[in-house]
Amino acid sequence: MAKRANGEGSIRKRKDGKWLVTFPTGLYKENGKREYVYEYCATQAEAVEALRQLQNEKAVGVCRSKAAIKTGDWIHTWIEKYKAPHLAPSTLTSYRNNFRVHIRPYVGEIALKDLTTYHIQKMLDNGNFRFSLFIKVRNVIHGALEQAVELGMIPKNPCKGVAYPKDDRKDVWALTKEEQQRLIAALDGEYYRTMLLTYLYTGMRAGEGIPLQWKDIDLNKRTIRVNKKAILHHDYATHSGKQEIQDFCKTESSKRTIVITAGLVAILAEHKEEMKKRAAALGLEWSEDSLVFWNTRNKIVQYGNLKESLNKIYRKVGIENATMHTLRHTYATRCFEAGVDIKAISEQLGHANVKTTYNIYVHLLEDTKVKEIDKLSEIDKFIALEDATESAVVIPFPESGKAV
Repeated sequence: MAKRANGEGSIRKRKDGKWLVTFPTGLYKENGKREYVYEYCATQAEAVEALRQLQNEKAVGVCRSKAAIKTGDWIHTWIEKYKAPHLAPSTLTSYRNNFRVHIRPYVGEIALKDLTTYHIQKMLDNGNFRFSLFIKVRNVIHGALEQAVELGMIPKNPCKGVAYPKDDRKDVWALTKEEQQRLIAALDGEYYRTMLLTYLYTGMRAGEGIPLQWKDIDLNKRTIRVNKKAILHHDYATHSGKQEIQDFCKTESSKRTIVITAGLVAILAEHKEEMKKRAAALGLEWSEDSLVFWNTRNKIVQYGNLKESLNKIYRKVGIENATMHTLRHTYATRCFEAGVDIKAISEQLGHANVKTTYNIYVHLLEDTKVKEIDKLSEIDKFIALEDATESAVVIPFPESGKAV
């Protein structure tokens, strides 16, 4: 009998007369050792047939592994060992919460080797998730299973066969110019007026404006340097959250310098003088390291309070379904309407690349394209029939049945 290649298994006769089939599953145990399947047969012919069956099963992805690691235990290990060192705190919190709330209760007790596409699909469908949450939950389990494949723990990733629901995400929504004017007028006399105007005229993300210090703002050069952000660690178990300052941004491109308008420079310059006077009156220390925006207790602004203040103003002026993020989209929309180059807009917003900006605001670009092409209306006269002259060359249509 010809010698088999590595991984094809082996057959040998035992002292008791039985034939032993040894076949590698291709997987590894938790201790790092290769896992094997063993079968005992009465005759050599039965052993050959058993080995052939094992080889065929492996070829089509059937796994005889007896490894007992549970899906939930493996995903937890993957998050804490493989992902935690590389994820931003807010992203890590999202991974942990989505795993604990949406994954572990439904497939956590299933042996990793027995997990199927059906199990995952049922879990995702029963969750009745919005499309965005569906993607987040799917990405957690897909990533963990992909790592398991790479480590030889399972032969293939069952998450790859999952069907996606209809994408229910809507185009980004921004304030109209009329709504923006109403909002600005309603900000007069509001405590967070300057802060909200800064968001409206820079397109900063909600967490980026909270930890701003005066040393981040150069009023002479009309720039704001974004290099940190406030994040909220939310615990779904206790329904509570704690705000923290992160000394780095979401991506390298999020760390950026924003150019601001002369109007916002004037507003911030006035605000700076007011904050100096306020600090002096209260006996508080003030320097370029001081926060640009304080809450009513002279501490860092809490995002929840800022959001609620803005929501009250929205309700006051009759603007529905708007959020803090609407201010960012409104800034981007005004930029597009003013004809600002998409690359400049992308850099101002801190997107990873221009493609991200395009994908978010493609509907605005389509409107802009129509307006730009309308500028070509002047050349319509070159193809208008009524403008044809006697000297124009007319190409007649061929008679029926004749080729040209």
